[in-house]
Amino acid sequence: MIQTAQILFILSVLVILHEFGHYLTAKMFKVRVEKFYLFMDAGFSIVKKKIGDTEWGIGWLPIGGYVKLSGMMDESMDEEQLKGEPQPWEFRSKPAWQRLIIMLGGIVVNILLAWLIFTVMYITVGKKIISTDELQKNGLAFGEVGQNVGFKNGDKIMSIDGKHHEDFKFMNMGVLFGDKIEIERDGKKVELLLTDEQKGEIIKKEGKGFVHARFGMNEYFIDSIGKNNTGFERFDEIVGVNGKRFVYSDELSDALRTHKNDSVNLIVLRNNVEVVLRTKVDSTGLAGVNQTYTLVPNEDLKNSFVSTITKNSFAEKYGIELKDEITGINGIKTESYKSLKKILSENKGKEITINILRKGKTLDLKGKLDKKEKLGISFDQKEDKKYTITEKLSLGEAFPEAVSQSWALFKYNVQSLKLIARPKTGAYAQVQSPIGIASRLPDTWNWEFIWNFTALFSIGLAFMNLLPIPGLDGGHALFTIAEMITGRTLSDKAMGYVQTAGMIILLTLMALTFGKDIYQLVANKFF
Repeated sequence: MIQTAQILFILSVLVILHEFGHYLTAKMFKVRVEKFYLFMDAGFSIVKKKIGDTEWGIGWLPIGGYVKLSGMMDESMDEEQLKGEPQPWEFRSKPAWQRLIIMLGGIVVNILLAWLIFTVMYITVGKKIISTDELQKNGLAFGEVGQNVGFKNGDKIMSIDGKHHEDFKFMNMGVLFGDKIEIERDGKKVELLLTDEQKGEIIKKEGKGFVHARFGMNEYFIDSIGKNNTGFERFDEIVGVNGKRFVYSDELSDALRTHKNDSVNLIVLRNNVEVVLRTKVDSTGLAGVNQTYTLVPNEDLKNSFVSTITKNSFAEKYGIELKDEITGINGIKTESYKSLKKILSENKGKEITINILRKGKTLDLKGKLDKKEKLGISFDQKEDKKYTITEKLSLGEAFPEAVSQSWALFKYNVQSLKLIARPKTGAYAQVQSPIGIASRLPDTWNWEFIWNFTALFSIGLAFMNLLPIPGLDGGHALFTIAEMITGRTLSDKAMGYVQTAGMIILLTLMALTFGKDIYQLVANKFF
């Protein structure tokens, strides 16, 4: 529900302001605006009211919005009003340069909105980047697909097409957009060129998560033991194999992959004492994971908050709330997920006191833990402080930085479209409708995230509307520019055909993306 509310809020802000750009420029040149709608009113409106010459309303179909200008062939496909003589208040009676400004008014507002949001955010909460240099200080870890296409664990990405991205959000996507990737490997420079097929494998199987920071060996622990246990105990940590100890978990993964369908001696840390256990490595390179034991991340609870609460759980019954931070159990500090689970395991079926930090205040919640020792909660990180750099900017610094960020996002959209246009990458299959986007939004309301996402989405909307497709602002602008250059215009009949073709293309794309996302949503829920 919160995800739906967030996407509706973001879409409403963007659509209203985009259409207001058309409305404002139309009124500036004395063009009559017949309708101003948030969302589409195909067949009927949720609410409407006529004020002056304009009918203001909200449609029932949340896929955009529109302003209807007198004397213009638009989405309404209203050809009747074009049969008479042009009137002074009509769009078609205005000079081409004025019509062009009206068509671009919404796009300009979207860009200005992004500038405004980024400027305010940089002044208030600061500019935040995930530092590429910090994140890959010890090298990077890659998924199986990433390694198959040529990367190796421990590599550092120095530049893509000659450019070093200081923000890792742009660096990891740049791998898919770029041609030449320069890597530092064991102190030497290596160049990597990915084919479209290899990029397609990354997109299809691992996405942006194909590369991440290296995790230490102490960042995972065994949380549960299966039936085929061969000596493992809960809370064990795997630290090495066949006499060799590792610093990073990817080193362990690499070592196990070289012993597929073989047995190895795992070095296990148990209560600060090393134990050696003989175990079988399967054909995928896993040594008992998910069969004899389960590994879980040892999350840093100092930087985490409660993100979900299971219905009828201990948490719901005894008053734990979303956004709470758990600082201890029975007065004993729980700085890691492992320490929390250990204390809970020692208190099965007992009365416990959970120490909570809620909105800056400390609370003690008491209740009886069942024998399953589960609180019924999960955690999210507040932010990755280890790699995040925050810098508050002055107004003089924030505005040019906001313009620069908006331009970087615009180029990101251009590069995304180029990637989508290359069939071998399969990127076209990842295009999402608002339904798909909403399903990926956080399930808690976060104004900082919402405004940043609105700015990002605003640049995306500006780019999309610039595309020279009939039915979009860019299509109208293209014909107007052609008229300004040649002095000739399309006939009303020809314009009707073009507009119809454009609408068919747009509606088909929308049907495909909405259909795909609805199917995925249903599949995730029921299968």
